[in-house]
Order: sequence, then C-alpha cells, then structure tokens
Amino acid sequence: MAGWALPGSCLLLVLGAALMAPQGLLHDPQVMPGFLRAAAVLGAGFALSWRLRWVGAAAFWGVAVLTRLLLLPMEPSDDIWRYLWEGQIQRFGFNPFLLAPDAALLEPLRTPWWGQINHPDVTAIYPPLTQLLFRLLVALSPADLGPAVLPFKLAFVAADLALCALLARRFGRLPSLLYAWNPLVLVSIAGGGHFESWFLLPLVGAWLLIEPHSTATPSSQDPAQTPTRRLIAALLVGLSVAIKWVSLPMLGLLLWRAIRERGWRLAAATALLGVLPMALASLPFCGTSGCPLIPVGSNFVRQGRSAELVPHLVGQLWGWSRAHNSLFLGALAALTLALILTNSAFGVFCGRYLMALLLLSPIVHGWYFTWLMPFAVPTRAWGARLLSLSGFVYFVLPSRLPDWNLSGPERWLLWGPWLIGLALEMGLRCRGDPAAPPKRA
Repeated sequence: MAGWALPGSCLLLVLGAALMAPQGLLHDPQVMPGFLRAAAVLGAGFALSWRLRWVGAAAFWGVAVLTRLLLLPMEPSDDIWRYLWEGQIQRFGFNPFLLAPDAALLEPLRTPWWGQINHPDVTAIYPPLTQLLFRLLVALSPADLGPAVLPFKLAFVAADLALCALLARRFGRLPSLLYAWNPLVLVSIAGGGHFESWFLLPLVGAWLLIEPHSTATPSSQDPAQTPTRRLIAALLVGLSVAIKWVSLPMLGLLLWRAIRERGWRLAAATALLGVLPMALASLPFCGTSGCPLIPVGSNFVRQGRSAELVPHLVGQLWGWSRAHNSLFLGALAALTLALILTNSAFGVFCGRYLMALLLLSPIVHGWYFTWLMPFAVPTRAWGARLLSLSGFVYFVLPSRLPDWNLSGPERWLLWGPWLIGLALEMGLRCRGDPAAPPKRA
C-alpha cells in the first residue's frame, strides 16, 4: 500500500483539481454536489499524502503547479469583482476608502460585472498597499480582454508558489506538502482568487529570516537574532500589515522583543520600518480631511457574522453580543497581549494568534483557514490537516443567499475536526510525545 501512496495521492489531487474547475458558481445550489464531490477527491489525495515518507522534487512541484493551473479557469469568488472595481476606480482618481461601489458619483463607471460586487454599500476594507496592487494589475491588463480575472489569479498563484518554495527550502518537501498540496489552499487561491498568499509571503519570509534554524523559545544569544535580520523582518512584517491588517500583532511582537532585548534604539528602528510600508502606501488615500482606511461605522464591520464559532456560542447565551462585534475584538486584543508577553518564538506566536483570531472572530470565511497552514508545516499539525478537509463545509453558504447561516450540525462539522486535532496535539504533548518535524525530503 505504501508504494502506491505517492502516485495515488498525485493522481487524486490532479483529478480533484480538474473536477473542481467547473464548480465555481457556488451561488447556484445545483453546483454544490459537484463541488463537494471534487472536494472529496482533493481531500482523499491530500490525506493519502500523509502516508508518505519521502517525496521527490518532480512530484512535489509537478502536483503543486499542475493543480493550480487546472484551477485557474474556475469561476472566482465574488471578492475578485471588488478587487477589480477598487483597482479600476483609482485609475479615474477616485478613493475606494471614501466611496462605496454603490456611490452615485461612481455610477458612470459601472461595468457589466458591477452587480457581482459584494457589500456594495461598504467602502474598501483592504489596506492601502493592496489597493495599489489592485490598481497596478488593472493598469497592466489588456482592456480588450474584458475583466482582468486571470492576471489577478496569476499574481496570487505566483506568491503562493513562492511560499511553497520558502517552506520547502526551510522544512523540506515532505512537511511542506501540508501547504503545497493543501486542497483548501488550492481552491481558495488558484480557484477562488483570494489574495491571502500576498500577505502570507512577507510574513513567512520574516519568520524564516529571524528563525532560520529552530522554532524553539527564542534567545537573544541566537546568532540568527542579529539587529540586521530583525530590521529586515520588521520591514517584511510591515509589508504584510500593509496588505492585510491581521498581521499587525506580529509587528507588536517584534517591537516588544526589541525593547526587552536590545533597547530603545533598535525598538525605534523596528517601529519605523514596520510602519513605513503602511505610511507610504497610505499617502495616495489620505488628505487634510482624514485617512479613513477602515469602515468602522458600517454594519458589516459592527454586526456582520459568518460561520463563527465562539461568538455564535456566546450569542446563544447572551443575545446582546450578536450586535456588538467589538466585544470579541476586545477579547482578542487581551489574548494577543498575553501571547506577546509570553515571548513565544515568532512562528509559534503567529500560529497561536491566528488560531485565537479564527476562534474569536465574528466573521470567518473558508479561505481564512489557509492563514494557519504555513505555521503548521514544521510539525504537520493534526488540527491543520483536519481543518484543511472540514473547511469545505463553509462553501455551502453562498448557495443559500440571502440566508447566510450554517445549521448546527454543519457548524460542528466545520469546526469539530480542527478542535479534535488540537486536542490530539495537546494529548501528545502531555504524554511527552510531541509531533516532531519529519526528516527533510
């Protein structure tokens, strides 16, 4: 059986990608059975890869590249129409942080695909560097070929494959299958056209730069922990923050560590480099009237809910909490501060913080689970493996619009396997038998 694991895994993953490519219209209930069948084939191939003890470069890269290419024609999520719109209106001098897609001033710019933009009454929520990248991709796309979906997807996949290369170089090809052959990563980025790889790439780069040898508890005596490495890492984390806000606490960790171990001079340089990408990218969008980079006043931000776990459970007991998402932001801030003060290794902190974010966030989308995967590679964590399969439950939601709710069994089918995996990992650690990183392959 072991001898068939590699060809079987490769075949199932490639077949699953081919089956998934026509199943992107998730708003159509008739598409859902085919989507779930394709997800099952991808999941079977991914699970079979857990039996491998070695994988060659040809197989690793062949499957990683071919599956992504097969998924490029898949109908993207409706997020991509917002990317295109926000990139397009910038070219005409309009600020997406000030004008929502349904603004009357923008009506002359509406395209045939305008109606597919989600939350048209909400201004831009993606940070300024992301907005500038959207503008660049729209500008570079041939106007006579229609909406620039393919250039966007190619840009996301390029960063995705660069992530695979970073992880494989640091941890070896076998552990890196957790990301490179991950069905949720494949469908979310190459298929759905989400830009998660953009912010993960500099974040993972910072992690591997300051922890090139070990993910153990950090030490100021580690020769890798040089001021130069710290400052380059701060710049990379700053780039990640300027692409997606969720990386901000990682900058806080670097700043706290600089204060404790090196002093105020390094801390000041860390802070300067960390905020520099955001500051520079914000210049085109800010003026004398303000710098409205987050639509904090929108009902979507204050009361939106999507596939959440802890907020849902709290809401069952305390109805008031359902209309006040800030309650969970406060809880996350307190927990994040505690994680920073424990002085965890950077990679460990990233994994724990992102885990807390997903559990506490009132708004969770299926592609958010991909954030965890790079940081689970060193141990091939069971929780991440199982979540890579159960995360597909989320995608039943678009076919139910305007009702965006999971049933009770669906919610536990989505979250339960991850919780079971986390419990398994904790049990192994308590027994003194933690999951060790496999040998490089």
